[in-house]
Amino acid sequence: MRGNAKLWLVVMLLMVGFAVKGMMLAPPAVPHASAFDTGRAIGRLDRVLGDQRQHPVDSDADDAVRGRLVAELRALGLDPQVRARKDCRGMPKSRTVSCSRTHNVVAVIGGDRPGKALLLNAHYDSTPTGPGAADDGIGVATLLEVAANLQARPPAHPVILLFNEGEEYGLNGAGAFVDGDPLAAHVGALINIEARGVSGPAVMFETSEPNGAALGDYAGGATRPYANSLMTDLARLIPNYTDVVVFKDKGWRTLSFAITGNETRYHSPGDTVQALSRDSLYHMGSEVLTATQRLDPAPSAGAARWAYADIAGRVMLRLPLLLAALLLGGLLLGSGLLAWRGKALGRPLLIVSGAVMAAIVAGFVTSFLAGLFRAGDYWRATPLIPYLALYASLLAAELGTLRWLGGKVEAERLRLASWLLVLLCGAALSIAVPGATIFFLLGPALAVAGLAIPKARTPLLWAGALIQLVMFAELLASLEMLLIDGPLWSVAPLAALGALPVLVEVTYRPARAAVAALTGLAAILWLAALIMPRSSTERPLAFTIDYVRDDGDRKAYWAVASKQAPLPRNWDRIGRWERGVLAYSGRTRWLAPAPLIAIPAGAITKLGEERVGNHRIVRLQLNRGGGNALMIKFAVDVPVAAMGQAGAMRAIDPKAPAEPSILRCSGRSCDGLVVELRLASLKPVAAKLITMRFALPPQGAPIEAMRPPHSQPQYAPDSSIRIADITL
Repeated sequence: MRGNAKLWLVVMLLMVGFAVKGMMLAPPAVPHASAFDTGRAIGRLDRVLGDQRQHPVDSDADDAVRGRLVAELRALGLDPQVRARKDCRGMPKSRTVSCSRTHNVVAVIGGDRPGKALLLNAHYDSTPTGPGAADDGIGVATLLEVAANLQARPPAHPVILLFNEGEEYGLNGAGAFVDGDPLAAHVGALINIEARGVSGPAVMFETSEPNGAALGDYAGGATRPYANSLMTDLARLIPNYTDVVVFKDKGWRTLSFAITGNETRYHSPGDTVQALSRDSLYHMGSEVLTATQRLDPAPSAGAARWAYADIAGRVMLRLPLLLAALLLGGLLLGSGLLAWRGKALGRPLLIVSGAVMAAIVAGFVTSFLAGLFRAGDYWRATPLIPYLALYASLLAAELGTLRWLGGKVEAERLRLASWLLVLLCGAALSIAVPGATIFFLLGPALAVAGLAIPKARTPLLWAGALIQLVMFAELLASLEMLLIDGPLWSVAPLAALGALPVLVEVTYRPARAAVAALTGLAAILWLAALIMPRSSTERPLAFTIDYVRDDGDRKAYWAVASKQAPLPRNWDRIGRWERGVLAYSGRTRWLAPAPLIAIPAGAITKLGEERVGNHRIVRLQLNRGGGNALMIKFAVDVPVAAMGQAGAMRAIDPKAPAEPSILRCSGRSCDGLVVELRLASLKPVAAKLITMRFALPPQGAPIEAMRPPHSQPQYAPDSSIRIADITL
């Protein structure tokens, strides 16, 4: 094939590949017959959720859900127990302590069996915003159907089913189990189920460390494995507040699964049984059932740490991390020697590095400019279009740079330099995130072999380039799914690096036309992205409305959180809207003046104070005053050392970033709850007392009726919020 035709074919295939890469994350379809009965699981979930109203922790609605859950367990022949306990818990690297009263539902299968138990964990509470059919109804449905299977085929070891309450507000249910349930002492292994969307495959995104024993059990039985060590390493580095945060200090062998498709319905009224993908439920259920049968709760000694990655859920690559690191180091050394011998360490390496940087800059600049023309997450309804625009932009910049700077450099030297750059980036990333090592072995190994063996050079280089692109494609699809809020350009470095070896193979002088075509395609796609509707029935816009009254300055506001999306024009009749941040949250909102309306106001009663060295311990009693939740929020510079229940305060993580310290409580038990604050100050300190009621006042009904089509509250419900100044 002539060079020009090859270039056009490769460019076209790259764009097609970027368009269809999401298919690599498609869960298997529900089969006609399976050990995990998806229809039966959905039926149980439908009965448990009932009218599908939101049911936050310690609420009447959650009482009703719990009652129906207990009935389902009894229908399976189990003897569920309800364990009530108050819990206050602080998160790692956070200055927030959350309190609530939890009612965990536990049941044991095979309790007379010897040895350690396997804990299956899901939470049954929802956020105040939606019914939680996926988060975490998918866990509830899975555990009930798995329990039915285990009743028919008893396991060799005890299995504890934990349906915990209070995960959404601060992992309080998991904390209550660890701190107060005698069954916790018998656990040796854990399977945790979560959701951050309503579709997609069941990804094993979190495991115990070292991961060798748990990974061996998972990989040995998974029929469609979706997991990689890069994501599990990132889950430990970024805020990732699942119940595993509480459990991990126990040293249990752990597998944690989640679905993450269509996050627009996450923590919203759209998280319904109807929206939950049956394919996702089947994949979750079948993988958890298999893992339940294979995960060994017996203690393991000397387990190694492994690097691993799936390919489209069909193949699982895994190597001991030490071996993977040695192989990566060897490939880097070999590539460096070949590049040195081939005189590719100077200008060729700068050229390919410049091409990747140009692609990243092009991705950033084009997405930034698009954001200036259309504020907010305009890609919400059709994210594929702006992502394809981004990929076309970066390919045009990368190919144009290679043609402009590399046109007079021998192709062989650019090949050497491109693979050296891939391995250098892989080594640098693997130092920060060791699990990334697995992504820089197979493709580079073939390429280095091709560079060293002239007779097999072309097929090996093409094979290496295509495998590297495939390995990165699933990561790109995962990132697009997870980063629903953007920034869009965050995928550019990975996409540019993956495309580099392919483009180097077809960089010829006639590339000018291909660069022009890609630029034109990018312009068309960006234009389409800017005129497409930003929301749809399937993927609604986040649009939360609050009424906020600040008693300190005697002002009130209507506040709308729309992720910076502009308000409809007819909203001007409500008042003048400006963007700003209010004391109860760090989210930027649209604000308009509102009348002072009587809404619930919580209160605190100071019960006492004592000095301990240079600290003060202040004891308070809470009262919601008709609200649903209460919050005490301090300024960033107020030195709060610990907060929580009287006699059991939780220390603030010293590694937490500089942010306001917050003590919050949700549910009926907040009324009369006695808490303590340890303040590293002998002088009185100022704070905000914030009362939240999960509904707008009646005067907000006309505004609520003006909510745009295809929009809904997300992350927080429409609320009435009252702020008062207090001194402690």
